[in-house]
Amino acid sequence: MRSRWLVAPTYKQAKLIAWPIMKKMHKDWGWFHHINYSESELTATFPNGHIHALHGADNEDRLRGVGLDRVVLEEYAFMKPHVWGEIIRPMLSDYQGESLRIGTPDGFNHFYDHFVRGQDKNFPDWMSWQYKTIEGGYITEAEIEAAKRDMDARTFRQEYEASFETATNRVYDAFDRSRNVVSRDDLKGKLPLIAGMDFNVSKMTCAVGYQLVDGIHWFDEIVLRDSNTFDMARQLSTRYPRIRVVPDASGGARRSSATKTDHQILRDHGLNVMCHRANPPEKDRVNAVNGLWFNAAGKVRMTVDPSCVEIISDFERVTRKSDGSIDKSDMDRTHMSDAVGYPVEYLFPIKKRGALAIPRY
Repeated sequence: MRSRWLVAPTYKQAKLIAWPIMKKMHKDWGWFHHINYSESELTATFPNGHIHALHGADNEDRLRGVGLDRVVLEEYAFMKPHVWGEIIRPMLSDYQGESLRIGTPDGFNHFYDHFVRGQDKNFPDWMSWQYKTIEGGYITEAEIEAAKRDMDARTFRQEYEASFETATNRVYDAFDRSRNVVSRDDLKGKLPLIAGMDFNVSKMTCAVGYQLVDGIHWFDEIVLRDSNTFDMARQLSTRYPRIRVVPDASGGARRSSATKTDHQILRDHGLNVMCHRANPPEKDRVNAVNGLWFNAAGKVRMTVDPSCVEIISDFERVTRKSDGSIDKSDMDRTHMSDAVGYPVEYLFPIKKRGALAIPRY
């Protein structure tokens, strides 16, 4: 028995949109009267026992444990990233099955990562394509022109031209990969090193860069999951002995052992710890970082190597909530941008100028 699935972002979407389309296709092909349909389970069972089924990615528990021959992930950009790697991908192994992830882009998220892999010759089993709405033949040119008049340029490019656009309400809106993502092999061994570190346990992060006279070039990153400060200190000190580190200032009080703070653990591994006594306001750190990515004078003072995918992802995907605060609902995000932000603010703080008081006589 073989199973082929279509997985939508939600079960409701699968039922309302994909279910009637699938049944119509079966009718058009003359299969309808030979298939046993379950309206409650959204399954179509063929006489040979093979099953076509619809599911929603919002109910993860129902997606586990079945061997799949083929699967389509519809609007994959709007699913949780781990649905593919942790759930769907292992289910294809029994039959060496195939998958197709389709949908509208939603910024530079996991869907974009998969698209890029499909363009990479180092992954011959992956392929990717990009089509504009008008190329599908279902939308008229007149409707396309009407949409242009009704929508802003960014949204139109994303929705009608399959363009990967940066997220709206981005915290680090000065970051642009076209100007900030570059290779700088010419700097190797010529400049002092600097590292920034965030102590989050579920995803501990460290960014490593060359300190320029008026900026930083980030060329390496370390990401440890479900780890601790001891592991990070060992890795960092092995790669870059006695490197200067500007970590989260709260690590001066936070303890990863019964007797030692996070900062002391770093020092015990030969790392040179520098930081404020307390973290500055989040706003100051964000402004300092944005100022280095691209300032009002049009100058780029900070760049990152293309290999640093976590740094790039954070600065393209960290957004604000409606109240203006940083959205931390995605457990994968904000840690690396924080790691970068600590040394940036420490070394290149925004200079605050107070108002001049003029006495009146």
